[in-house]
Amino acid sequence: MKRKPYKIGFIASSIKLINDALEISEKTEEDIQVSVTGLDEAISVGMEMEANGVEVIVSRGGTSHMLRESLNIPVLSIPLTSFDILTSVKKASELGNRIMISTFRNKISGLELLEDLFKITFMQGVYHSRNSLEQVIIDAKNQGYEVFIGGGVSLRLASHHDLKVVEIQTAKETIASIIEDAKSVAKSRREEREKAQRYQSIIDSTSEGIIAVDQDGFITAINRTARAFMKNTMNNGIGKHISQFVPHAKVLKVIQTKQPEFNCLEVIDKDQFVSNNIPILVESKLIGGVSTFKDVSNVMKAENEVRRSFAKGLVAKYQIKDFVHESSMIRDIINRVLKFADSDSTLLISGESGTGKEILAHSIHNLSQRKKGPLVSINCSALPDQLLESELFGYDEGAFTGSRRGGKPGLFEIAHNGTIFLDEIGTTPKNVQARLLRVLQEKEVMRIGSDRIIPINVRVLSATNKDLTEEVQKENFREDLFFRINVLHIHIPALRDRIEDIPCLVKTLIKRASKKYGLKALNVPDSLVETLLDYSWPGNVRQLEAFLERLILLTGPRMNNKIFKDLFQELCMYPPLKPGKPGKQITSLKDSTKFNNMEYESKLIRDTLQKEGFSKTRAAKKLGVSRTTLWRKLKNLDLVDQP
Repeated sequence: MKRKPYKIGFIASSIKLINDALEISEKTEEDIQVSVTGLDEAISVGMEMEANGVEVIVSRGGTSHMLRESLNIPVLSIPLTSFDILTSVKKASELGNRIMISTFRNKISGLELLEDLFKITFMQGVYHSRNSLEQVIIDAKNQGYEVFIGGGVSLRLASHHDLKVVEIQTAKETIASIIEDAKSVAKSRREEREKAQRYQSIIDSTSEGIIAVDQDGFITAINRTARAFMKNTMNNGIGKHISQFVPHAKVLKVIQTKQPEFNCLEVIDKDQFVSNNIPILVESKLIGGVSTFKDVSNVMKAENEVRRSFAKGLVAKYQIKDFVHESSMIRDIINRVLKFADSDSTLLISGESGTGKEILAHSIHNLSQRKKGPLVSINCSALPDQLLESELFGYDEGAFTGSRRGGKPGLFEIAHNGTIFLDEIGTTPKNVQARLLRVLQEKEVMRIGSDRIIPINVRVLSATNKDLTEEVQKENFREDLFFRINVLHIHIPALRDRIEDIPCLVKTLIKRASKKYGLKALNVPDSLVETLLDYSWPGNVRQLEAFLERLILLTGPRMNNKIFKDLFQELCMYPPLKPGKPGKQITSLKDSTKFNNMEYESKLIRDTLQKEGFSKTRAAKKLGVSRTTLWRKLKNLDLVDQP
């Protein structure tokens, strides 16, 4: 990318000097701004040039000194060389032998030699301003000096008082050299400005407030966030003492002690901040200090983000629509779920294995106000006692042999602002139950091997396939923990108690399994679905899903009745009775199908019909099934013709 021309200002009272500068600058292609003025009058011109973006100003003599004291940009002085002075004095000696040269503030050493060289009387007139320059000229005239050497302003004043004048000439080579110097200075300033802007952009990009001070506590740098924290009362703030804005600033103590201080609590205008303060040392010499400020609320947000990063991927996979049903009892459960979802109370989900407790837990999380937080699940029966404890509550480094370096957060920490699902909580050992109870009561956790309390905000969902009331009576489960996790309760009935859900489950599960294997959905005739209603499904929906998956893989896209009947027969053989060991006494058709013994089922129906005088209505009631189900059983067992 082509470099932008440097903006250089030329201010001089000599028209010849200005013209020479313009002629030379045409070859450099720089942006040269000029003004023919000098001394006090040049100050306002210089300020205007600075405001218009001029990067460096070139001037001569007293004008350059005055500009340098009044402007914030660099001002370069055109040097007065010995050759320039000799040339001017030689020319002046041709006009008279009493010669004066004007010098700003200080005399030029060694000019006394010119008197012998040119056989003249030579004097330096020192001035400090335009008024003092005119007085020097008047004094020179009164002392009999005839010729005056100086710049444009000096010459005009000397001419006004009838003195002969000689303008100090500056060689073009000198002007070209000073323009190159001006370009170098402008380049360095651009680089410094870019570096400063880059530095400012970096510190402005952070969410932390940053204030740097010198060794006396005066602000040398401040970022946008810090100004916002101070409600913009600091404006720029550079050059002001930090105590004006941060009373009792901890960085002042750091400057005194040269020792950093971290995680300091500071109150600024009733707002609380956490600050870190470190000294700035250069070659062991203190030159200041720097403070970083975090709003306490931002610190808490950052902590939540860290916890969320640990919980990455721990999201709920199921929605309430995934709980497939048509039965009224499940509809009632869904209505209860919708009511319980917004609550933060603990909830216990009970039901046999495979009934869908995990789906319900995920659904509750997704329906709750915590749905944007993590859902952390753990099966309490899947881990040994010590491992379960460390997984739930975490541990510090060195807590036990083999512990991870740096420690590890527990699942309760990871679930902060979300939900934790404790599956099969009835298997939890007593020592873990005690710690669970404390976490639920105090809403805080302490890692193993640590003495630090970590506050948590977690909703606890639990699930069990055991009768926890019975476990409490057996003293296998703490009663106080039972009441703590059982504030809300949902019981999911077994599939055999809601057989009207089987047809819609079959349709949904077949579609899901077919998609899994890239197959066309299998169409199961209603007559075969009716057969599935007669089985008790001890493994519940999970067992039904496994049966349908086997059916799809074995039959392909077209239904095969023989394969279906063979698979169903295998299903009914589970679990087989061990030889020589009598089975459980069968008293109803539910018991018969639960234990999957078709021979006993046939005998039971025959015996019951006989006892009830072959009244199908009374027999159905005795067997614990509907009259329709009994008719279907009779048909399958070829007993329809029984009297």
